[in-house]
Amino acid sequence: MVPAPTRRVVLLGAGLLGAGATFLRPTFAHAQAASIADLVDQVRPQTLRQHVFGLSAFPTRWTDHPDFPAVEQWIVDAFGADGAETTRQPYAMPSGKTRHNIVVGDPSDPREMVLVGAHFDSISQTPAQDAPGANDNATGIAALLEAQRILAPLNLDRQIVFVAFSGEEQGLLGSRATAAIAAQEAWPLALMLNLDMLGFRPPQPDAPMVIEFDQGNVVPANDAQARAFGHEAARLAAAHTTLNTTHTDIWASDYMPFEARGFPCIGFYDGGAESAFYHTSSDSPDHVDYQRLEQVTRLVVATLASAGGLT
Repeated sequence: MVPAPTRRVVLLGAGLLGAGATFLRPTFAHAQAASIADLVDQVRPQTLRQHVFGLSAFPTRWTDHPDFPAVEQWIVDAFGADGAETTRQPYAMPSGKTRHNIVVGDPSDPREMVLVGAHFDSISQTPAQDAPGANDNATGIAALLEAQRILAPLNLDRQIVFVAFSGEEQGLLGSRATAAIAAQEAWPLALMLNLDMLGFRPPQPDAPMVIEFDQGNVVPANDAQARAFGHEAARLAAAHTTLNTTHTDIWASDYMPFEARGFPCIGFYDGGAESAFYHTSSDSPDHVDYQRLEQVTRLVVATLASAGGLT
C-alpha cells in the first residue's frame, strides 16, 4: 500500500445504503447462503501460511529489481498449482523495464465481471536489498490465491477475474495499466474488490477489519453501488466470520485507478499502515496474524460468491 494520510474510520451500518445507481446492478446471492457457508469452510489456513512464507522468502519484491521476473513466475506457478491458466499483462516502468500483472480469467467473456486484485510487489526502507512484504502484501496475495482455488469450479452469473498487480508501491503502475485496458475495452465491470494488507496483528484482539468503499473521489456517480457492496460485505462478515468491521473511504491502493475510470470499488484492509513494521524490512511472516488472515479470506470468498451470484 502506498503511503497516505491517516484514515477516517466510522462504523458501517445500514444507514449507509443509498439510492440506486446508474451503473451495473449489484447482485447478491442471499438465497444461496448455505452454499456460501460451504465455500468459506473450504478456506485452508495452512495454505494461507504457506503462501505468505513462500512469497516473503524473496529478499525483495521491489518491482524495479532485476530479479523481479522470478517473483512474477512465482505468482504464475502458484495459480497454476491449482490448475489456473494465467495471462501476463505487460506494462512499462519509468525505468524502461517491462513488468507484468498476472491475470486469471477472460475479460472478453460477455458476462458482467467482478475483478478482485492484490499487489505482489513490496517496499521497505531498503527496497533493493530487503523488503519481505509479508503483511504488505503477501497476505493479500494469499487470500487471492485461496479464493481463486475455491471459486474456480463455480458457474456464476458474473465472471470473477483475479489479478495480481505489480508496481503498486511505485504509484499503482500495474493497476493503472489494467484499469486503462478495462476502460478502453469497455469491460462490464460491476465491482472491483481490492485486497491490501489482511494479516496485521492488532494490539486489541477484537480490533475491526476495515471495509473500504468509494465515497466521492473522482467519479461520485458510482458511490451508491460501492456503498451497497460494502454493506453486503459487512453482512457477510457477520454471518460467516468472527470479524468486527468498520469502514473508510478507499485510498492509496490499487482500486484508485478503477474508481477514476468510473467502476464501483471496495477493499478490505487490516489497519496495518499504523504498524511499526509497515514498509520496513521487519514486515516478516512471523508478525502476521494467521487466524485473522483466515477470517478475512473467508470474507473474501463470501463477498465474491455473493457479488458473482450463484446458479
